[in-house]
Amino acid sequence: MKPGKRLNLNAINKAALRDMPRFLDATFGAGNWFFDEGEKLYIAKNPKHRGKGFGFFAIRPDGSWFKGVVPEGRFQ
Repeated sequence: MKPGKRLNLNAINKAALRDMPRFLDATFGAGNWFFDEGEKLYIAKNPKHRGKGFGFFAIRPDGSWFKGVVPEGRFQ
């Protein structure tokens, strides 16, 4: 970043929300996320999860998010 330039997080967040699939591909890698139509959530594999089960990030269309782990044997 050039001196005197301020990082505008609001602008970055708005840009990411306009094209969430592109943002998720760039952040998590293509094929490492999907959209759950029933829950209206983007689900991305957590690349830092090393334990048992499926570590994930869930991102709402408004940009808010949470993370968690689905235990082994709980997938449908």
